[in-house]
Amino acid sequence: MKNKILLSLILICAPLTASAQLLDAIRGHAQDLKSRFEDNQKVEGEILKRGQIDKNAKGQDLIHNSSGEWSLIKVGNQLFLQSSEDFKSSPGPDYHIYISSKPAIKDNDEFSAQQIEVSRIKKPNGAAFYLLKTQNPEDINSMLIWCKQFKEYIGSADLRHTK
Repeated sequence: MKNKILLSLILICAPLTASAQLLDAIRGHAQDLKSRFEDNQKVEGEILKRGQIDKNAKGQDLIHNSSGEWSLIKVGNQLFLQSSEDFKSSPGPDYHIYISSKPAIKDNDEFSAQQIEVSRIKKPNGAAFYLLKTQNPEDINSMLIWCKQFKEYIGSADLRHTK
């Protein structure tokens, strides 16, 4: 009897869960499209590191991809991650920015706890900046764009010293 009740609950809840996930994805895509038309956002400071998104990474495909330059910028005693005006990403519902002290990951299977979440992406194309919690530039050797909802690799870059 308990198994039948449990099965009935699963059959009732499964469509509701799928519907909620679909609605979240639709809302996320709408937010993504809106933010693509916002003005570029730049922070001025000392550029410590730079890197290009690896367009040849294993995780890049026709649906999940990005390109452009990212920089680590110091302003006073704060660090920011900055996308350049040439940054572009494929449309997505739930893109987040991550940093790591390790080299950039190149595919879904490499995602791990070594990736530290910074923020939901503000602008999926063009320039935007993100305040980092760390003040140590050596804590940041790579960045990653990850679709949190669908656990998909979108792009990554190794950040190297500019001097």
